[in-house]
Amino acid sequence: MDLGSKDLINSLPDALLCHILSFLSTKDAPLTSLLSKRWRFLLAFVPNLDLDSSVFKHRKVAKRRRQWIHKSFKVFVNRLMALQGNAPVLDLDLHISSESDYHLPSKVFMNKTLVRLKLGSKDEFIIDVQEVFLPKLKTLYLHGFVCFEESGVACAKLISGCPVLEELVMINLMWGLLDVCSVSNPTLKRVTICCETIDYNPQSVSFDTPNLVYLEFTDVVAIKYPKVNLDSLVEARLGLRLTPYQITRARNSVDGVGEEMVGNASDFLMGISNVKILYLSSHTLEVLNFCCKEVPLFKNLTHITIETDEDVGWESLPNLLENCPNLETIIFKGLHYRDTNQCWDERYRFKDTMKCFEDADRCVCKPWEGTPICLSSSPVKNIEVLKFGEVYSYKDDMDRQTEVIKYFLETMQNLEQVILYFDTPFDDDLSVLSTELQMLEKVASPKCKIQVISDNISFSSTVHSSSSASGLVFFNNTFPV
Repeated sequence: MDLGSKDLINSLPDALLCHILSFLSTKDAPLTSLLSKRWRFLLAFVPNLDLDSSVFKHRKVAKRRRQWIHKSFKVFVNRLMALQGNAPVLDLDLHISSESDYHLPSKVFMNKTLVRLKLGSKDEFIIDVQEVFLPKLKTLYLHGFVCFEESGVACAKLISGCPVLEELVMINLMWGLLDVCSVSNPTLKRVTICCETIDYNPQSVSFDTPNLVYLEFTDVVAIKYPKVNLDSLVEARLGLRLTPYQITRARNSVDGVGEEMVGNASDFLMGISNVKILYLSSHTLEVLNFCCKEVPLFKNLTHITIETDEDVGWESLPNLLENCPNLETIIFKGLHYRDTNQCWDERYRFKDTMKCFEDADRCVCKPWEGTPICLSSSPVKNIEVLKFGEVYSYKDDMDRQTEVIKYFLETMQNLEQVILYFDTPFDDDLSVLSTELQMLEKVASPKCKIQVISDNISFSSTVHSSSSASGLVFFNNTFPV
């Protein structure tokens, strides 16, 4: 085809040209207006604008020069926005970079067309919420060191002032600095709140979100949870934790049980007790040990994931499992735990370690003392262990983890499948594990199958027990963790 000297770019429709402009930087996109008269006003119809003041900054220039650059950028933005005319703003992503506290003007929250609002900063910035009018906002994302001018009142006003809000994300929020922490909105479906670690327990935290189906919540355990309305919740990921001072007290207690601590997660757990899928961080497990007077009934829970840590005991786990009558699957992220005796406590490292060898009956290193009755009647059919064999320190070894698996196989009669994602680069480790697991089959339920999966092994074997329904299977496979 003979195109001659025809300008192919200018022959494209305006909509496609605007789409091309949307991929250019803040500095380059306006320069296209010099190409021809047709391009002069195309920037007004670009579907998204990326306004980045950092590209105009030069640290080595004089202060007066920096002030002029800052003023020029403001003029540039004003002219650019003026080109938009009455075009609706649907999506605003504002990242604030300021060396001093920056007060975000309240006008940002007065917009009748905005559908998605994202505010972020690597520095502290203050949100001044005087009035809120965001009738079409569906997604609100706050990231960084966010503070509210009027404490918890302003935060609650912002959230409740979005009548069709469906998703709320607040990352690194200084939530604990608020007098009253509250999330109240009937249209919310997904909430993610990850708060900064603080040195004291929040006074009060409330959720009034009856249509919420997904909650991810990381925070220091509060003193009280006066209202937790989460009746529609399906999945929850909890990262509740103690204060640094409480953690020190908890982990230095000789018998693993410290004196009564401030904070009680019972009412919060009651509010999420309808969930079907639950994720507990190791910090949350510690909160259940020390700051939870009562574990509610999780009648709908079928799937739970538990993150473990060598400094966190499992004292609360039997009680939790006992209150999950329909639980089918448990996934452990590692099999680390603090012993229920003193033998590996830092203060008794040398003295009681010797006693452990001298008195094996007294120092049985298990996640909890005795045999919880709930395990024998547990309905759990599947147990998966991610990073099985992973060792953090002298407190941890594969033998301890294998003992836990043996304990489950001996006591949980309804188990049908145990999958171990083995974290080892050595085939010798697998050979040892193979021998130990073959012995475990003798104590397991006849219908239980044990599988070992690793992406670092060349060994592959299947060992069948006396029952044709059970077996020990090794797979060479890749599993993302």
